Amino acid sequence: MYAAVAMAAATPAFADDAEEPELRNETITVTDVTADANPYGDPDAPYRAIRSASGLFTEDLLDTPKTITIITDETLHDLGAKSFRDLFRSQPGITLGTGEGGNAFGDRIFIRGFDARNDVYVDGVRDPGVGSRETFAVQQIEVLKGPSSAFGGRGTTGGAVSLVSKKPGKGDWGDVEFTLGSDATRRATLDVNHEVSDTFTVRVNAMMHESEVAGRDEVFNNRWGIAAAAEWTPTDDLTFGFDYYHLSTDYLPDWGIPYDTANNRPFAVDRNNFYGVLSRDFGETFADVYTANAKWVISPKVEFDSVLRYGQSKNAYTASAPERPNAEARTVSANAKRRDAVTDYWTNQSRFTFRFDTGAIGHTLVTGIELSREETLNRQRTFTECAELPCTGATSNPLLNLDHPDNSIPWGNDTEVTGRPTIKTETAALYALDTLTFSPQWEAFIGVRADTYSADTTGLTPERSSDSDFLNWHAGLVYKPVENASIYASYSSASNPPCEQLDAFALDYGGCDALVAAMDPVDNNSFELGAKYNLGGHFDLTASVFQITRDGVPISNGRGATTAGSQDQEVMGVEFGVAGNITDAWSLFGGLTLFETEVTDSTIASQIGEMFPNVSEQSFTLTSRYQLTDRFHFGGTAGYNSEKFGGTVAAGSTFVPDYWRVDFFGGYQLTDTMEVSFNVLNATDELYYDALYRSGTPFSYVAPGRSALVTLDIDF
Repeated sequence: MYAAVAMAAATPAFADDAEEPELRNETITVTDVTADANPYGDPDAPYRAIRSASGLFTEDLLDTPKTITIITDETLHDLGAKSFRDLFRSQPGITLGTGEGGNAFGDRIFIRGFDARNDVYVDGVRDPGVGSRETFAVQQIEVLKGPSSAFGGRGTTGGAVSLVSKKPGKGDWGDVEFTLGSDATRRATLDVNHEVSDTFTVRVNAMMHESEVAGRDEVFNNRWGIAAAAEWTPTDDLTFGFDYYHLSTDYLPDWGIPYDTANNRPFAVDRNNFYGVLSRDFGETFADVYTANAKWVISPKVEFDSVLRYGQSKNAYTASAPERPNAEARTVSANAKRRDAVTDYWTNQSRFTFRFDTGAIGHTLVTGIELSREETLNRQRTFTECAELPCTGATSNPLLNLDHPDNSIPWGNDTEVTGRPTIKTETAALYALDTLTFSPQWEAFIGVRADTYSADTTGLTPERSSDSDFLNWHAGLVYKPVENASIYASYSSASNPPCEQLDAFALDYGGCDALVAAMDPVDNNSFELGAKYNLGGHFDLTASVFQITRDGVPISNGRGATTAGSQDQEVMGVEFGVAGNITDAWSLFGGLTLFETEVTDSTIASQIGEMFPNVSEQSFTLTSRYQLTDRFHFGGTAGYNSEKFGGTVAAGSTFVPDYWRVDFFGGYQLTDTMEVSFNVLNATDELYYDALYRSGTPFSYVAPGRSALVTLDIDF
């Protein structure tokens, strides 16, 4: 989807037909060497991005026929978002999902109603393996809405997310932040850039974080990370780069509060109650990613970019799911959900960008290849005893008191890693994306990508093998009635091949089930009408109406079934967005998403007409910041999410209610190089739930309660 070496392409004024076409390669010059300026953003509007970091999108966002939401590093700072899950609790059109034993617990999200847990990219390269991600080394986060396989390959049914890394810049400067929080947060980050010579620069970001979780007993999240990047420019036309990224986490998984099916709501127990076993439960992840890239400006009309990446990640946990509650006996089973998965992957992306004319039509053509190999080892963990405690079902599941759970009960044995089911995938893709300029008022975009995808498993009975070829499109027409506005229509597609989700093997998890391995990919199509308007040069308004359809989605026909069933699905909705500065002092960022989801056909008749599970069909977020004086700013965020229903492939009767959340933030510039800022998250201490587990005896993920953070930021 995204190329790892961003072209930083700005849209110039329309050239006279007689002028020689050139590659656009404008960058923002950083005049204050102590500042970390966003090369893709508006220096006069901290919440506004001008363009994508991806070289696949050669035009400014204003002229791109697709809904793309970009969250800048300044926005991340004001939101107080330190992790992927923190951020996407407050983004309209996106819902947090659940994990357990069948699919991985971690950064699972739904975009426009569809699962996107394996549609996350880092600098344009797919980041396979569901785990935990941080924001300490992130320049901006880009969210593509709607099917995006023409840019990203398999999946991307509802959209995709790309984390853009901080890269070396000119000059010597640094920044260090120290954060203390009421939820026992202790956090320190470092960002240092050094210009070793005129041709060689390095940048290092580092982070250490310890915290508990507000409103939850026992739960903690500790992590540390480092990101180092170097860039060598031996000539003005040639650049080489190398990046290394590491993140380790140590946390206690928290799967919330049991569900009261008799009253169809989460149990009315103390919100702090934790239903885990401290001597058994744990969570650990790590990621090591090595990236080499090159960029060669061959001529003013031709450019070559290439990236090679190797990555390895791990996601291991034993977590107690509060299932099978007994309202009369006041007990709940701490059911162990287990995983110990390791993912290794290699990816190469190489592309050419050409700029040329055919008669009176200007072209910016991006064409390239992608080759990747991914391997995920999905091990489990097992237990042999439950000490001398009351247990239920498997001997590994102790009974806890529903009202006063004792998390300190002793555990009788260590966990053991068992089984070695592995899935290996290979992808080879070829794509061409062309922007055609007919006049100052009319542009078109036509893109196509062809993928060959194969998947093979070992350690399963029966073993599964799948081979798929699929072709996807994105076509858009842009009309600019005035220079600062655009109206567009676009069509896009996506493909879901069998064995797409590497963290699962069961059918209803999107995994490599034997019943679907030989099937054709599921086709997804979207039509979108939209408008974008830039007000005063620094404030963007966007609106779109969209329809996404999927046909032939495989579903389970029940335990023991020898064939898969199928569903047809549809999402229709509207989305509005704002980003930038209304005045020099007043900044806004946010949006409103309203859509309807429906199972339009199914081999299980009772599902027809139902909505999708685990999706908020109405969501709203608005962040407002005001610069009261040259040194003091204050702001807040208000967000709303409608109710979410439980269920597997169609909504059931269980649900978690809608909610409003309000945050506040502000900061004071003590000196030219020192600022103190604060965040009050969930200021009203609202009790709300991120998600609801899919089964008939579900559990509901409790979101964090109120917390206050204070940060000291020192530039040097």
